Amino acid sequence: MINETRIFRGSPQYYERVRGISLGESELDFISLNMPPVCNYRCHFCLSGMNGRQRPQNGLTERELQDLIIEARDLGALHIEISGEGEPLVYRQMLENIINFASPRGLHTTIFTNGSLLTEDFLQHLAQNNASLAISLDYLDRGEYEHFAGRTNSYDAVIRNIELARNVFRRRISAENGYRVLPLAIHSIVTADNAGEIPRIKEFVGDEIFFSVAPIMNRGNTREHSDLLIDSRRTDSIINQYSDGSLIVSDSSVRDVGRPTCGTFYYGVGIRYDGEILFDAHAYDTAGLFGNIRNQAFPDLVRGLRNAQRTYFERFSGDGFCPLRNSNFDNFVQYLRQRNG
Repeated sequence: MINETRIFRGSPQYYERVRGISLGESELDFISLNMPPVCNYRCHFCLSGMNGRQRPQNGLTERELQDLIIEARDLGALHIEISGEGEPLVYRQMLENIINFASPRGLHTTIFTNGSLLTEDFLQHLAQNNASLAISLDYLDRGEYEHFAGRTNSYDAVIRNIELARNVFRRRISAENGYRVLPLAIHSIVTADNAGEIPRIKEFVGDEIFFSVAPIMNRGNTREHSDLLIDSRRTDSIINQYSDGSLIVSDSSVRDVGRPTCGTFYYGVGIRYDGEILFDAHAYDTAGLFGNIRNQAFPDLVRGLRNAQRTYFERFSGDGFCPLRNSNFDNFVQYLRQRNG
């Protein structure tokens, strides 16, 4: 059963329910920064479709990232989310630089990770800078975990790292405005293969970690593993029974678009590792359709994205709380490409 009193620090609902902020009153509330598409895992439902790519050489520089953070803050941004396009901890120094620069300027950071590369000193650095952490965990069975991740001898290290994170972040749990605010989350995706694992993961998570369960998206590597797809009614039942709540859904979106929607998408902007604006932080096929922060004014790019969002909700909005879970999204991308010539 979704727990209304537990909330993940840095989620849209944290700002709305705990901080009392109405999202959308500023030009920008969230920025989602993607790390380059490099990962040490090969997960069966990876949105990036990882296939052994080499490290790209055209990523944003530290100075470009700093300039971006300042511009985003000046537009009203509250929060930096780092959840794609590869595994963020491959670029640990870049993460530390972002956090060190953003935190003193009032921007909170959340990092999404597979957890395999976490260390105690990095976890301490996150905690000391009031950052939040979400770790993906889809199996508690060692064999299933390593088969799904495409990486042998990985399970024990991840479980050990989760326990390290639990020990570090438990001291950062707080009571605010009637909520128990948790800076550490475990995030699971429901599939036909792991539905029976979700109760076990819930028990493992315990009381000191926020547990978020979300539906699978038929994109990326999932299209080669269609056996993972699961009936939406069964998914909803599992989420309602075991999830503490969402890491990304916003309350304010009900006012603005008539239903719960991903707040980091609707009130934010996704930016690829090379500066390309994305319609959604995980909509990699929209790169090149909205412009690049390297050669266009960032406020203009944000406004162009907002115009595209209006078209999306007016003409292509369908099912799903985020664009990539909408069965009409491919039609929208085709429309964008035709519009751009």
